[in-house]
Amino acid sequence: MFSSNQVLQISGDLGHGDDLYNALEFALKSSGNISCFTRKDKPSKCVYQITEDGRYCTGWAYEGVKDGWTEFQFDFDLSIISQIISKYLSKQEIERDIWDGGYNKGFIMKAIPESLGSEYDGIKNPFYGIVEFRPYTCFYSK
Repeated sequence: MFSSNQVLQISGDLGHGDDLYNALEFALKSSGNISCFTRKDKPSKCVYQITEDGRYCTGWAYEGVKDGWTEFQFDFDLSIISQIISKYLSKQEIERDIWDGGYNKGFIMKAIPESLGSEYDGIKNPFYGIVEFRPYTCFYSK
């Protein structure tokens, strides 16, 4: 389980097939939440929300989906969820600088801080959040 003040931040390239999948899998395993989704007896629902500033957040719901969160309409499948997040982020614009090199669309994943408030940093009911994703510019210098 993440500590209450967990710091987790991972970036990756959307063009490198498994980067986002591996990051999400790592976060869910490290937080202890993957077993909540995969247990046989009363598994938690995997939920998501998109913040006003475009972050894609994933979380869990045990006894009902809380305000701001939406349940995925399929059984927990890490491959499908990572593909959905990747498709969403691939539609976002990235910043390109004037440096000589390559610019690829990527992601940055961060742990959602534990909070019992009704909203934190634009995330509704953040206590039920696990990680957030936002677009990221992957720069490869020449």
